[in-house]
Amino acid sequence: MKHDLENENIDILAAEYVLGTLSQDDRQWVADRAQQDNDLQQAIDRWQAHFVGLNEYVTDERPRADLLADILAKIPAQSESEVRTLGRDELSLLRQQLSRWRRLTFASVAMAACLLVMLVINPFTSTSPESPFVAVFQADDQQPAFIMSLNLETRALTVRSVTAKNPQGKTYQLWIKSDDIGPNPRSLGVLGSVVEPIHKQVDFDANIIRHATFGISVEPEGGSPTGLPTGPAIHGWLYPTEI
Repeated sequence: MKHDLENENIDILAAEYVLGTLSQDDRQWVADRAQQDNDLQQAIDRWQAHFVGLNEYVTDERPRADLLADILAKIPAQSESEVRTLGRDELSLLRQQLSRWRRLTFASVAMAACLLVMLVINPFTSTSPESPFVAVFQADDQQPAFIMSLNLETRALTVRSVTAKNPQGKTYQLWIKSDDIGPNPRSLGVLGSVVEPIHKQVDFDANIIRHATFGISVEPEGGSPTGLPTGPAIHGWLYPTEI
């Protein structure tokens, strides 16, 4: 059976997924599709990179107990017979209106979120000649494991843990992969303790760095004994932080 969101624009779909405006069933459908659709997964990664700074400024909030009752009280009552008289044309119109309302809701939330990100990252200051790039390392459809920011002008990068913990008896190792530097990934060093942000310098050409794939693998203490990733790895790609 064809899903209602199947013809949705991928970028809008990814943004709705990241912003949390989809229903639970629709969100699960998008997560399942992203595992098979690389374009959708990369669009999700881009939106997560845009909004990554918001997580630090948002706290969980439980709705008050009587909120649902208040919402239901404001919905005009309809008798069962009135509902049954809705024909196909009326149902089609309602679906179109629902889709339009959902897009308007998304647009409003997205614009507000973009504005907030701009204020959080760079409040009322001029942008630098070389805006930083961000990569999101995510193992599932929940919160990212790591966030990496990189300035192409200075080639300085910072890796921050979001949900990742120090693996017992193991260590994380950062890698870069590009056809321009060879067939195998190159190590950028072990990450050590991920409790604090980790800073490193990348000694490759800026154009290579911009289009490379980055990876973080789990390795024995001291790093990979082979010079190549030996344990489970997650990957990320650089996206500009400009909105």
